[in-house]
Amino acid sequence: MEFDKQRFFQALLEAPAEQPLLETPERSEYLQTQVFDRLEAGETFSLMALDWNAFELRHVTPVNYDRLYDRAHQGWLLGINAFLRKAPAASLSEKSFF
Repeated sequence: MEFDKQRFFQALLEAPAEQPLLETPERSEYLQTQVFDRLEAGETFSLMALDWNAFELRHVTPVNYDRLYDRAHQGWLLGINAFLRKAPAASLSEKSFF
């Protein structure tokens, strides 16, 4: 199958908008009263007693946690580029995408 430049550009135009990987962190009143206030008071509690449906991932995500994903992404790119620089060049006898 040969690369179709027009179809590629059309697919780029039709691609959905980029969505954030993580939701914006929010404070959970449930977690504040059931967990954090108790910990500050030195109390103990059972994790089995928590209503796990009362909060979502955004309620336990640290602020600026999405920066770790950006750094990991950049690290992967740097690693792949370093690997490709060390790879020997090869001549191709067939058509390829790149």
